[in-house]
Amino acid sequence: MADSNHISRILDRIISSNCTEADIENLRQILNAGALRGSSQSLVQLGKYNINISEGRDIQIGDHTYYGADAEAIKEALRLVLQERQKAKRPRNEKVLLFAVKEEVVARLKQSLHNAVLINLCKEAQPEQVKRAWNSDIKIGDSKRESTSNEQSILEVFNQEEIAGKLLILGNPGAGKTTAMLDLAKALVARAEEDADYPIPVLFNLSTWKNDKQSIREWVIEELKSKYGVRKDIAANWVSDAKLLPMLDGLDELKSVRQEHCVRKINEFLQSDYRPESLVVCSRQEEYGNYGIKLQLHGAICLRDLNERQVRDYLLQVSRRDLWEVLQQDETLLKLMQTPFWLSVLVLSEQELQVRDWLVLGSTKQRLEWLLDAYVRRMLERELRSWAYEKLKIPSNRLIHYWLVFLAQKLQRASETEFLIEEIQPSWLITSRQKKIYKWIFEFVSLLFGLPFIFLDGSLYSEPTYTPYYKPMLNLNLRIRLSRRVGNDIKTVETLKWSWKQARTGLIVGLILGLLFGLSLSLFNDLQLTMGGRLINALIIGLIYGLSVGLKSGISSSSIETKIIPNQGIWKSAANACINGLINGLIIGLIISVIVGLSYGLNFGLISGLIFGLPSGAISGLIGGGQACIQHFTLRLILYHNGYIPWNYARFLDYCTDRLLLQRVGGRYRFIHRLIQEHFAAMPLEK
Repeated sequence: MADSNHISRILDRIISSNCTEADIENLRQILNAGALRGSSQSLVQLGKYNINISEGRDIQIGDHTYYGADAEAIKEALRLVLQERQKAKRPRNEKVLLFAVKEEVVARLKQSLHNAVLINLCKEAQPEQVKRAWNSDIKIGDSKRESTSNEQSILEVFNQEEIAGKLLILGNPGAGKTTAMLDLAKALVARAEEDADYPIPVLFNLSTWKNDKQSIREWVIEELKSKYGVRKDIAANWVSDAKLLPMLDGLDELKSVRQEHCVRKINEFLQSDYRPESLVVCSRQEEYGNYGIKLQLHGAICLRDLNERQVRDYLLQVSRRDLWEVLQQDETLLKLMQTPFWLSVLVLSEQELQVRDWLVLGSTKQRLEWLLDAYVRRMLERELRSWAYEKLKIPSNRLIHYWLVFLAQKLQRASETEFLIEEIQPSWLITSRQKKIYKWIFEFVSLLFGLPFIFLDGSLYSEPTYTPYYKPMLNLNLRIRLSRRVGNDIKTVETLKWSWKQARTGLIVGLILGLLFGLSLSLFNDLQLTMGGRLINALIIGLIYGLSVGLKSGISSSSIETKIIPNQGIWKSAANACINGLINGLIIGLIISVIVGLSYGLNFGLISGLIFGLPSGAISGLIGGGQACIQHFTLRLILYHNGYIPWNYARFLDYCTDRLLLQRVGGRYRFIHRLIQEHFAAMPLEK
């Protein structure tokens, strides 16, 4: 009996009008061979078509209608495909990703300001905004704009036959573009949960695309790794097999000179051999309209502002007749409040608005800034039990305001919207004096770790020792490794992997370098040793160094699966530093104890193992995560001392989340709306 792939290929040819009599005969043969009959499912979605397989004897697929035995054969084939699809189980890794996306979508929608305005926005179809392959010869001006029904959901637009899952969402600032995309993602997640063959919707923000030479495919793989913790080889397979449905937000958040280039990269992705079956892009309308090229998608919609009736009905529904009366007095103000975001902010900030003073402001910019200031004051002043500062003194509003301005400016400068505490970098330091202090503290720490090796002295032993050779090598190795990282980005070590291949290479290189170093010290130092003794010492040094390098080379780092708590990357780095240090220190100490003990006695071997094991463990711990922790702590200390951040950053960010100023998903934070981030970023940083 033919498999479901064979049946699907036949049905694909039917939909594309390329079917033959042989295809219909194949369907009959499949049924005669014992295909499943009788299914409780009557409606099947095949590609972009909804097909009723229970009512009547005829079946229509696209522009083709099939009758009698042909229609029954197709129906039975559809039942077979449906049953096999329902039996299919999604692999565990895909389930983990799907669950993570679902949690993100639910959390962001729950914390969205647009949920305060439960109105289905008017969506205007704008086909001229995209370049479709099948009508590339048609002039853009010939395409007509059509307003869709207010009752039509974003999912229904996405499923339209002419769009078929490749959609561009446009709109003015505050029109609800991101919320519309999240609503669509929620519906697509539900579809992926029911159908194991349906691609997994994945949310990405194009502001993280930093390299103009990087393809969208490579960027998606890296984002899957950094955001969702998907191993790169698995991510690459998913992209190649079209297992994902990328949903790209924030095209307009890139620097203006890079936005059009990003459009080209997306088009290249859509034309490649690993192009996805569906793709959604979200952007502000004004910025997108300035590009010289268009996205090669199948359709575009623009979210339109509310009309006066919708604004009135909503305000009356939430018992804000007074606000409606105010808006009626000012036509310009009423026009502004037809944007869903501003209408939400107006309702939430009414008590702090001081309407009379607001109305006398002359410019639109002043009115919007006044409204956002009132919103921030209202969110900070409203009565709300805060779990973040329970039983603790809440910082003053002025201090909270200052910290939010600093955070917004750093995100805005980096063209980013999401923030992880562990991703604070030395670039956050403002003055050259702060950067020098950061470097001095880091150098001081490296010196502290080097002191124990300086004081290692052969006079502790009654027998000749190789300590004079090992201590400068160890101290120099540590100082170089620490010093060369000063000022570089902080890279956390959140999970550890072992590679025998890398360990073997490191062992060979370490043995050679250690032998050369040991021989040079033995030959040129004034030691009362025979040539045989010098060679033995050189061999011991080479073995020690080779094992140390081999162990460290075999361990590599990768990102954790998901960031579920604030600053999780640093906490995991600290834990891995301890594990790394203990394992490496114990192994090196035992090896040294055995080697030296056989030559000079058990007591001397144990002492040597302890002396060499401790510093080796310290170095391994630093390289395996401790260095990132020291850098992070040093940086946080300087930022706190200068008043840019609070001591407990996570508590402050959670408090702002409770106050509807920020959103939190796992360990990631973002301002509740990009307009609020821009509002804070535009303010002067004044203490």
